[in-house]
Amino acid sequence: MCPLIITIVLTCFCVPAIAQSTTPDQSLLTKTRSLYDAPFTRGLISFDCTLNFDWKQHFVDLLGSVPPAAVPTAERLQAIQHRVFVDRAGAIVSAVPKGPDLGNVAHATELEQVFIAITSSGLNAWLPSSTNVLLPVGPTNASWEKTDTGYKLTMNGPGVAGQLLLTADMRLTSGVTQLPQPMRFTTDFKPGPNGFLLASVQTGDTIDPGTSKVASFAYTYQTVQGFQLPFQVAVTSATSETWHYVLADCKAAKGISITGLPLR
Repeated sequence: MCPLIITIVLTCFCVPAIAQSTTPDQSLLTKTRSLYDAPFTRGLISFDCTLNFDWKQHFVDLLGSVPPAAVPTAERLQAIQHRVFVDRAGAIVSAVPKGPDLGNVAHATELEQVFIAITSSGLNAWLPSSTNVLLPVGPTNASWEKTDTGYKLTMNGPGVAGQLLLTADMRLTSGVTQLPQPMRFTTDFKPGPNGFLLASVQTGDTIDPGTSKVASFAYTYQTVQGFQLPFQVAVTSATSETWHYVLADCKAAKGISITGLPLR
């Protein structure tokens, strides 16, 4: 089994910061950004968690049952413990205490690599909302237009061009960018204790729905040291294979609150 994995990170929507402005468009943008829960702008430095994944259940979800030939592979993979470390730069998944020797287990090495790619992609797709860069970071080159369902936000600047759609209560629902690369996405935000939380995001690697390779990500949350962090994550690749995993035993590192910084 070798599923196609799409690991699209939405950092392209981060607009470089430039000189401050007090225009009505900028005031509305500042107000809108304040409505979102972005823990990395409120003092979160990093967090790390245990990754819980049920290999036998994954085979059942995918194939309807666990093939007898796959039982030894599933059991060997289940014995491996993984943790994930997440900061502004991205998610790093690793086996603990050390990487396993899977040379004598059929397809185990390949599946282990897929697992690491899938689990890290789920958290990397969450990062733009957690750093508050889905909305433009730069204070200019953003203009608002009232629509029947809410607002349209147009972004223009050096190397940046795109449009975002928001509801009347300022929840981001979709976007299309022409620069720095053509792509589109749809999002669902839910109210949380500290602002809007990303419930799901679906990404396409072009602006043409008929040709895009689509990946989707869904999240539920847990409170860790005052921060809302992912708890259950579901990742669906372009092949429609879905992977479910849980983040447990999470530990967060706090620091000084930083706002408006792009991912590095």
